[in-house]
Amino acid sequence: MADNGKSFLIDTTKCFACRACQVACKQWNGLPAEKQVPHNRGTYENPPDLSYSQWVLVHFMEAERPDGSLAWNFVRNSCRHCVDAPCKQAAKYKDSITIDEQTGAVLFTEKTKRESYRKIREACPFDVPRKGPDGRLYKCRMCVDRVHNGELPACVKACPSGALLFGDRDEMLAVAERRLAAIRGQYPDATVLDRRDVRLLILLGDRESLYKLRAG
Repeated sequence: MADNGKSFLIDTTKCFACRACQVACKQWNGLPAEKQVPHNRGTYENPPDLSYSQWVLVHFMEAERPDGSLAWNFVRNSCRHCVDAPCKQAAKYKDSITIDEQTGAVLFTEKTKRESYRKIREACPFDVPRKGPDGRLYKCRMCVDRVHNGELPACVKACPSGALLFGDRDEMLAVAERRLAAIRGQYPDATVLDRRDVRLLILLGDRESLYKLRAG
């Protein structure tokens, strides 16, 4: 894989939950709208979970920091494109889940219809894969069609705040380190999650417990 492939970098300190990434993902991939939530769940977060047609979801969490101040944090949930993907290891058929040679993206093919949905979903540390009505499994594809043509993923292109970046993996890791150094005074608990294991790097300003990193 050339140059260790590609990676996203999500800087949550710049995210203001506009959810342009959610909309852009829907538009580019031609995904149908979600069913409306029939009741108020006490949050602006919508929809409530990932689905076969919702590959990107911005989670909201309101919490109290140790110093008593309010933390209202936003974080994107989607496939992390693991460097050594557990979902692929769990697959029965090697051509059901493939790794794109150029980017390192973990791709679900139409042949995931043959796989055990329970087994693949349980293998994912982030509970991301979802089954469609056609029996196929779905998730973020890293917009490999765009990337192969020299374009940014649709979600990154649409982000107005610079919270979403995308590029060569080594470059994104270096950007993450520089950003951590720059914000350490304001955000002493800042960290980058799972940096050695995933291609969707998430930079948190607060400690991990102050973010909603799963649905529910």
